[in-house]
Amino acid sequence: MTDTCHESNVIEPLIQQLESKDAIIRTKAVVSLGNSSEQGAVPFLIRSLGDENRHVRRAASAALGQVWNDEAVIPLCSALADLDWFVRWNAALALGEIGDSQALETLNVALHDVNRYVRRNAAEALGNIRSKKATVWLVRALEDPDDDVRWNAADALGKLRDPVANDPLIRVLNDQDEFVRESAADALGRMGDSSAREALQRALHDADDTSGRLRKNRSKKSNGIIARSNLLRDQVKQEKGGTKPRFALFLNTIMLSVKKGAHGR
Repeated sequence: MTDTCHESNVIEPLIQQLESKDAIIRTKAVVSLGNSSEQGAVPFLIRSLGDENRHVRRAASAALGQVWNDEAVIPLCSALADLDWFVRWNAALALGEIGDSQALETLNVALHDVNRYVRRNAAEALGNIRSKKATVWLVRALEDPDDDVRWNAADALGKLRDPVANDPLIRVLNDQDEFVRESAADALGRMGDSSAREALQRALHDADDTSGRLRKNRSKKSNGIIARSNLLRDQVKQEKGGTKPRFALFLNTIMLSVKKGAHGR
């Protein structure tokens, strides 16, 4: 009884502010309701997803991710069709926070959103829900034109640990983006099976070869200037003060972790 009274005292003034004609007041009220984490706020936050003002809808979609109530799943799925990309972005993130499998199909649709930020959060959300049903969708997302979508897709597949993703993740070890390659390596390390370990070992060997060629090229000077080969340009993302490319260093860490896991079995 005391808890109910406390909740009412906290959210009742905020609920009243949702009736204001001022969108700024409504937005602030929605943000405060989300920060309260009170379950009694959920129906009012859901209603705010339909507000005429996009800022209120943005705040509501974010707030529902803070409250974590299954009743918000279907309304948030509907919000993934909002005309405002920021609402869709927040809705995808919120669905990942709630982690309910009812959102799987809608998040798959969001993986094809025209906005890359929405696609990024959709991939992350599918990983958080941890259903292997999403494996094939996330594998397709490994070919997304946006680096961060591919990064999130690889990371999500690492959470699912579905062997079906092994070969696609191995191919991503050759991705043009170093951070995507790292995400794939980390995912394969979490898989921990023999094919993943062999692929990581090969990638480490290749990365070490690249590191050796890089050091050799650095020693060649022309007219007092270090030769600017394509290889050097490809290795611009490098640890300061180090001689190995960042990816090679990262693979060393992953391989140590995989070996420790194998010995622990």
